[in-house]
Amino acid sequence: MRSPFGRARRAVNDRLTAPRAIERVASLGPLPPAPTGIATYHRAVLDGLERIGFTERLPVDPVWPVRDADFATVPAYRLGIYHLGNNADFHLPIYRMVWQAPGLIVLHDLSLDDFVRGLMTSGDPLGFVAMREALEAREGMSLPEALANRPLRIPWIAAVARRARGIVVHAEFCRRYLEDLGCRTPVFVVPHPPVESAAAIAGAAPAGAGLRATLEARGARTLVVAPGDINEAKQLDALLAAVATLPGDVHVAVVGRSVETYDFGPVAQGSGLGARLHVETDVSDAAFLAWLAAADIVVDLRHPHRGEVSGSLARAMQVGRPTIVSATGTYLDSPDGTVVTVAPGETDPAELAAKIAELAGDTERRERMGATARAYMVDLAARETTAHGYAEAIESTMRIVDDPVGGNMRRWADALADIGVTETQLADGYGLSFARALESFTLPS
Repeated sequence: MRSPFGRARRAVNDRLTAPRAIERVASLGPLPPAPTGIATYHRAVLDGLERIGFTERLPVDPVWPVRDADFATVPAYRLGIYHLGNNADFHLPIYRMVWQAPGLIVLHDLSLDDFVRGLMTSGDPLGFVAMREALEAREGMSLPEALANRPLRIPWIAAVARRARGIVVHAEFCRRYLEDLGCRTPVFVVPHPPVESAAAIAGAAPAGAGLRATLEARGARTLVVAPGDINEAKQLDALLAAVATLPGDVHVAVVGRSVETYDFGPVAQGSGLGARLHVETDVSDAAFLAWLAAADIVVDLRHPHRGEVSGSLARAMQVGRPTIVSATGTYLDSPDGTVVTVAPGETDPAELAAKIAELAGDTERRERMGATARAYMVDLAARETTAHGYAEAIESTMRIVDDPVGGNMRRWADALADIGVTETQLADGYGLSFARALESFTLPS
């Protein structure tokens, strides 16, 4: 039987003598006009890296859509950045690429439940790997916010988080969640970028004023706007029920992308709001911003919460509007003085109606909250906080990927995890001789 020390030496030598990777970074993820908020986010990140000069010293190549040929080219890059969400239509090839060329993943959702189930249904082995590791990691979880949200109770991201070499998330809650499931991959908390330009925000003001004038002519005095994907998690039934109990001059607008799996029509028709309800689906980005500018109050609820950071909330803050949110997960990391919360879980229409009424009756408070939110986003943009956060994450992850000892150690650990080796077996010494052999090497100077 050959010595594991000999295998370790050959593995490290192979890594040290391998051809040097392309001195560029590949960034895989949706880009406009793909109908997902991740597309505009990805574009904003790339633009920010360019503005701070990062791409001058290390070019970043956007890869979208991801094609079969990319599986041959992306591994040759110095590093791959992989944007992951819960939509297989957009993210399936990106997810698979993480296994072929591990790099820096960006988790836009902490729950990849639909995604993993889809992999399993199609017979993809990665789906069964993800399910096994999720069920194992679940046993040790104790984070209350995770246990209170059904999609987060099973850590569907456990396998891909283990496979990654670095992880970008957008809120401290996400870091806590990863730590709770036992993730040992470095985590970088990078705030959601201000995705809209100053010119777009300025242009929304007159358009919003036009919308308000039209609605005021129809009797509206207070406008509540619910922006973003029109789905069940937004608690729109509770919102319409809340508005129905308020005076007739309170109107509500539901503005965003329609979702095939959710039929909002019966909810709208059953609300009894009539002309007080305005539904605008699949609008342009400019129209979306105009409705936010027209709003007195924005409502952005989530139940169940999937650990995502709301792009709609970020835009509402850029426009400078006070927002009512659910007191759960990433929403609890919102800047002080920018949001009002309702209890987590299924929204109580009476509680929500009371919060809307409080804000509607206090113009000074609304303006103060809006100004605080707008100032926070202006400061993020001025300091290029997101771009610098990404630069740090990229450089730190490249150091990990470039480490020949660490790289071989991680491949060995991945192999042990892939065949189902448990913590108990590791404690008994299973597979440790090779790891100890690797520890005898030091990085070249």
